[in-house]
Amino acid sequence: MTITFQQWMQQGETLYQAALKEVQSLKAQLDEIQARLVSKQAEVKQMEQLLGKAPSEPARRLSATAIVPAPVITSAIMPQIIGEPDRQVSSPSNNANIARALTGKSVR
Repeated sequence: MTITFQQWMQQGETLYQAALKEVQSLKAQLDEIQARLVSKQAEVKQMEQLLGKAPSEPARRLSATAIVPAPVITSAIMPQIIGEPDRQVSSPSNNANIARALTGKSVR
């Protein structure tokens, strides 16, 4: 079964929306965990003071700069990824091809 370029783009949009929703969900979870961490650190600090303990080492965090965004697919590189707009794309590995194209990885 083959699909048209438009169908391929629609599947790409669907994959994008699902990935975006997951990112938003993970960000909400991260915000919640960060709030819990701050609360727990305050609790530990208070216990340290009461017990006369030396301050504990602050928790290490993953820097936001360590997260590398996926490259943007521009019209200049799109033809290299998908070929001609009217070309039919085979379906079996189509989602994998779309995901690789969206993440900037080479498409076979």
